[in-house]
Amino acid sequence: LYPEFFAIKNVPYPIFAVIGVILLILGLPMLIISGRAVTAGFKKGELVTTGIYSVVRNPVYAAWILFIAPGVLVFSRSWLMLLTPIVAYISFKVFIREEYQYLRKHFGQIYLEYEAGVNELLPIPKFRWKK
Repeated sequence: LYPEFFAIKNVPYPIFAVIGVILLILGLPMLIISGRAVTAGFKKGELVTTGIYSVVRNPVYAAWILFIAPGVLVFSRSWLMLLTPIVAYISFKVFIREEYQYLRKHFGQIYLEYEAGVNELLPIPKFRWKK
């Protein structure tokens, strides 16, 4: 109703465009690669833990929440619209619980070790302090 009220005016639009394109360049390949890998693994009844899945447990969700949605929304230059990935993350945390329960039950110890060693959404290696 009030686009001027929600607009981010302090940053020139070309900066938003560049950020949006970079996020989409990162997110779209991640979505395609992870989607193909999980589909192939699902058809075989296997837990996928290699490739992109060796760095992040939920790369399909990560692609959308961290890269694609923000990449598209940044073109709107609306701070209100940029809250969408936060809502998506909260929804992810609520709805992913059932999937985790299924994976723990179906794959047992293998999944528990995978879960302990790989980040949920951030595609960066998990570092552990040695005791």
